[in-house]
Amino acid sequence: MKTRLKLLVSACLVAVSGLAGAQQYPSKPIIIVSPFAPGGTSDFVGRVVAQKIMENTGWKLVIETKPGADGQIGSDFVAKSAPDGYTLVLGPSSTHAIQPSVFKKLPYDVLRDFAGITMLGATANIIAVNPAVPATNVKELIAYAKANPGKLNFSSPGTGTSVHISGEMFKDAAGIDLLHVPFKGSGPSMTAVLGGEVQILFENISAAVPNVKAGRLRPIAVTSMTRSTPLPDVPTLNEAGLPGFEVLAWFAMFAPAATPKPIINSLNAEFVKALRDPKVQEQMLSRGLEPRPMAPEEFTAIWRKDVEKYAAIVKKAKISID
Repeated sequence: MKTRLKLLVSACLVAVSGLAGAQQYPSKPIIIVSPFAPGGTSDFVGRVVAQKIMENTGWKLVIETKPGADGQIGSDFVAKSAPDGYTLVLGPSSTHAIQPSVFKKLPYDVLRDFAGITMLGATANIIAVNPAVPATNVKELIAYAKANPGKLNFSSPGTGTSVHISGEMFKDAAGIDLLHVPFKGSGPSMTAVLGGEVQILFENISAAVPNVKAGRLRPIAVTSMTRSTPLPDVPTLNEAGLPGFEVLAWFAMFAPAATPKPIINSLNAEFVKALRDPKVQEQMLSRGLEPRPMAPEEFTAIWRKDVEKYAAIVKKAKISID
C-alpha cells in the first residue's frame, strides 16, 4: 500500500511539474527548422507566420534552415530533439506524407516520431518552362518532348517531394520521357531553370509566382482541379487534356513526439491566430498558398489519410529510392 501511495504521489508531482512547465512556456527562443534551402515555399510561409506570432506574443521564433537529403536532415534533427516545444519542424507533405512510401528506409518514422500542431497552408504545383523552350501550352510541350526523347529535364526541390510526384505522374499520363533533376530546395531548383541548365520546372505555385509574373518563366499548367487565384489565366492539367490529374502540397508544423499536450495546444492557438490574420492571409494567397488553420486532431487525421493516399500513388508510379 505504501509503495502504491508513493507511486501515486510521484505521478501527481510529474503531472504538476509538466503543467507548470507548460504554463511558463516559452521561456527561451523557439527554433523552427526549415528542412529545405531558403527561397522555397516552406521558408516563405514559415517566416510570414513566425513574424506574426512574434508580433502577437512577444515570443522569439528563429527560422533555422537545415537542408539536405531531400528534407530528411532537418526532419531527423527535430525528430531526435527534446520534446519540450523548443524545436519544431516546418514539414511539407513531401517529407511527412510522401517519403515514407518513396524511400525504402528513413532515419525516422513520421507517424511515430512527430506530433502534428497544425496545417499552415496548401498549394497546387505548377509546370513552367524556361522561355527558350518552344512550347506555350500542355499540348505543345508534350509534342516537343515526344519529338526530342531524352533531351528534356525537369527540376524539383528534392526526390520524393509532391513536386517530384507531380513530374512523374505527368510523364506517365502524357507518355513522354523526361529526366528528373533533384535539387536541395526550391531556390536551387528555380535557379537551374531560370539559367537554362534545366528546361522544365515543377514547383509549388507559391514559389513560382514571382518569376512567372516577371516573365522569367513561362507557365504551362497547374496541378489542381481549379485554376489558381494568383495565376487565373493558367489552365489546369485537367482542362488541358489530362482528366482527373490533381496533386496538392501542404505545409504543416510538427513537434517531436511526446511533446506535452498543453504545449501543443499553446502552439496551435498561436499559429491558428496568426493564420487568421487578414494581412497574413493576403501574403499567403498572393503566392498561391491557401491558409489552412486547424486543430491538432483535425490536421493529424488529414496527415494520416494522406500517408495512405500517397502510398497508393507511389506504388502505381513505381517510384522507389534506396
